[in-house]
Amino acid sequence: MVVDFYPVKNSYGDVSKEWFIQILTFLGGTQSKKYLNRVEMGIQVRERLAYGYEVIDFNTIPQLGNPMSGAC
Repeated sequence: MVVDFYPVKNSYGDVSKEWFIQILTFLGGTQSKKYLNRVEMGIQVRERLAYGYEVIDFNTIPQLGNPMSGAC
């Protein structure tokens, strides 16, 4: 299982400093997408590190999305 976190970019091209998208991938297929604010993302990262997940890379390429519209 792979968990990726990406910054969110809106349709105007602005990158949010508050919102991120979490993408869970299992065996090469996307299982779920979820919008998280900065605090929720920090909690998710800490919990996953506590369970033994390893940090491999940092995603800096913003993904187009609208956290106010709900899940993808």
